[in-house]
Amino acid sequence: MIMELNVTDRETAVQVLRLQQRAYAVEAQIIGNTALPPLRDTVDTLQQYTERFFGYFRDGQLVGAIAYERDGQTLFLCRLMVDPDCFRQGIASALLDFAIEQEPSASNIIVTTGSSNAPAIRFYERHGFYATERIQTPEEIELITLVKGI
Repeated sequence: MIMELNVTDRETAVQVLRLQQRAYAVEAQIIGNTALPPLRDTVDTLQQYTERFFGYFRDGQLVGAIAYERDGQTLFLCRLMVDPDCFRQGIASALLDFAIEQEPSASNIIVTTGSSNAPAIRFYERHGFYATERIQTPEEIELITLVKGI
């Protein structure tokens, strides 16, 4: 079941942060850099984000989440995370499809991920995204931007 999350609620923010730390620890290992900004979040910083958050629940447990912002016709996918114990079970695909369904008038979606995060890049490419640019962050992480018309 997918439902909107209110991260201004402290208990919800704690659940999202736990999930985020588990999921992004895997990405940090894949790209060889633990300086990922999502790993530095706290409950307080998470509660300040203006993104729309949606969670995927299984047996009452939060096992996946997606967050995005909309600017005009564009959805900016800010985070897509799945508990590592639930990888390759269709949760990320369900969350991505759900977010797109929430914004039927959007015309494209943009996401960034680590340029050496091959599993994430393959996931997005399978869903119709294509790479547009590479950028370097102050944390010395090379990111790749992927775009999809919807």
